[in-house]
Amino acid sequence: MKNVLFILFFGLLFTNINAQITTKPDRSSDIYQTDSTRSYRSVNVEIEGETKYTDYKIISIKNDTTLIDTTQSIKKEYKHNFVRKDNYDYLAFHNQGQTFNRLIYDFDDNSIFPSIGFNAKQRSYYTLNDVYYYHVPTPTTELMYKSGLEQGQVVDALLTANTSRQFNIAIAYKGVRSLGKYRYALSSQRNFRTSFNYNTKNKRYYIRGHIYNFHLSNQENGGLTDESIQYFENNDSNYTDRARLETNFTDATSVLEGKRYYLEQSVAVFSNRIPAKKKSTLPKVSDIKIDSITQDSIRIAQIEAKKGAMKGAIKKPDSTALAAITKPVIDSVAVKTTNKDSVAIAKEEKPFLDFKLGNTLMYETKHYRYTQDAANTFFGDAFTSDISDHTSFQQFDGQVYMQLNSAYIGSLKAKANYFNYNYHYNGVLFYDDYTIGHRIKGNAFSLGADWFKQFGHIHLNGEVSAILFGNITGSTIKGAVMLQEKDFNFKGFIEFTSKTPDFSKQLYQSNYVAYNWQNNFKNEDITTIGAAFNSEKWVTLQGDYNIIDNYTYFNDSSKPEQSNETLTYFKLKLIKALTYRKFTLDNTVTYQEVTSGDSFFRVPNWVTRNSLYFSTFMFKGKPLYLQTGVTFKYFSKYKMNAFNPLINEFTLQNTDEIGDFPMFDFFVNIQVSRLRAFFKVENFTSSFTGRNYYSAPSYPYRDLTVRFGLTWNFFI
Repeated sequence: MKNVLFILFFGLLFTNINAQITTKPDRSSDIYQTDSTRSYRSVNVEIEGETKYTDYKIISIKNDTTLIDTTQSIKKEYKHNFVRKDNYDYLAFHNQGQTFNRLIYDFDDNSIFPSIGFNAKQRSYYTLNDVYYYHVPTPTTELMYKSGLEQGQVVDALLTANTSRQFNIAIAYKGVRSLGKYRYALSSQRNFRTSFNYNTKNKRYYIRGHIYNFHLSNQENGGLTDESIQYFENNDSNYTDRARLETNFTDATSVLEGKRYYLEQSVAVFSNRIPAKKKSTLPKVSDIKIDSITQDSIRIAQIEAKKGAMKGAIKKPDSTALAAITKPVIDSVAVKTTNKDSVAIAKEEKPFLDFKLGNTLMYETKHYRYTQDAANTFFGDAFTSDISDHTSFQQFDGQVYMQLNSAYIGSLKAKANYFNYNYHYNGVLFYDDYTIGHRIKGNAFSLGADWFKQFGHIHLNGEVSAILFGNITGSTIKGAVMLQEKDFNFKGFIEFTSKTPDFSKQLYQSNYVAYNWQNNFKNEDITTIGAAFNSEKWVTLQGDYNIIDNYTYFNDSSKPEQSNETLTYFKLKLIKALTYRKFTLDNTVTYQEVTSGDSFFRVPNWVTRNSLYFSTFMFKGKPLYLQTGVTFKYFSKYKMNAFNPLINEFTLQNTDEIGDFPMFDFFVNIQVSRLRAFFKVENFTSSFTGRNYYSAPSYPYRDLTVRFGLTWNFFI
């Protein structure tokens, strides 16, 4: 928390800074999305020239630009959690900061380079796509807070400022600490990010980079004992205090920590730009970059409605009201925004001919540790009386590229990557008649190309990449086509990827005898074919079909295994919101089926989330906006994967079927100026719907819990 106080103090130093930025940067890949950085009341800020809410920009690793969004919507309710993402595809464990069990899977947008593994820890980890860059005319701060369970909270603080029109720096820190209701379930996490971006005045040279430092720690209790499970399910009054229930152990901790350094730069060797007159301060459809097959909830029309509401009585169009939509939906945190594509619609200001040279450098270290004061028979025999497992991983990824942007061929990028990796333990393990190595080290060199071209309302893009030589192999081919119309867009995509399984599945060493292995697995071959029809006016419908050979998983003995059977997995998602006056019913329903391979890959057939809520402005002058309602989530019963805290992976189990229980959350959300407050009663029907709710076998989902949180943007 000292780091949080430092950032807040540092932010106060900027309150008197006069911003000097009056124009937005000319980036060929900018998009614009909903924002309301203007307050309902006037704020006296001394600046040179005029600024607009469209000047407050968030830029992703793929140069997808959104706006800092201060509006309230049901989507903000879904994302107000410690990972700040919509958890529709997941089921959270009981405590804030713990892991998530996955209900719905995606097999698209794969990298050809393997990762460290320990996937139960990865939801809290910031990937390259999760670190953002900024461009703001005045110093800007965002504070996010949410109370924890029993004791603790999550605080996410961001401060960003432009020192000139060309240079921006951002500092962010997220701290999570929550004791939890059950014994030995403390979560303690730290995520520090700082980023910068700079361009010359003639915009020929760009450079940006970030530093990311993380420490994700969880106390591990192994779940409830068999006896405690009986007390829980029978609703024994002696154990309403969940801390009285016995857990399998109370002396284990798992930690994933590390650092990442990233730098990217480019120079325009030749650029011929044709300027166009600016006709409006608001983006037009032709100015928008569409970068998601999923239309989200916040619209530019919503901002204008909120402005008008301050002057007179109007009805605020809700974030999921579909009938009023006449433009494509845009949101600053679209679902899987950077994962589906990076399709850029041509802007009025675009380079006729542009040739760039650039490179990126990324170096990262990760360490996974599992410690336990005394070896426990829960995991079998052990070599030592106490447990101290340590896995280290270092990787370097360097890329050089040439990019040609032309009105005739579109955007064509040729790239070459050098990937170096070192996954290792302290030494070689000799036990009985087998030997477990201690290192997977090597390098790989790949070549690839990205292409995008627009033909009227049709947008085409593709990507190809292959490892030419090195210690690993891999390749990918991706293609997508999108038709963009006024009230809808339609997209089809296909992907073929061959990649090496995670390092932790290939090699692992532990002080527990049964948790030592060294495997020589084949590449996983993944084929994904999908399509999406996105329209808030009518309906959003998304589907994909996945075919995977050599699928690698953890079996019911927690050992990595590679299937000889082809996995085929299909899912279909429907999103539709119905609005009548001030009431909205927001629906998301998914049907999925494993047509082959259900012996090792399991998902619930049905997952649904439905929110019924009321929205209105309140009080004279309408300074307060209210949203209140109920969210219902449900998934059908299936043999849910078990959680193994030693390797922080989800494994097969064949005994317990979990699901078919309702989860009702009541919420009251308000917005006053740029302050959004969230009040929530989670799982409020738990006392009369039965104590059969679990996040994984032996790990109960949370009981009725009252939470409070807020998100506050200021210094804008």
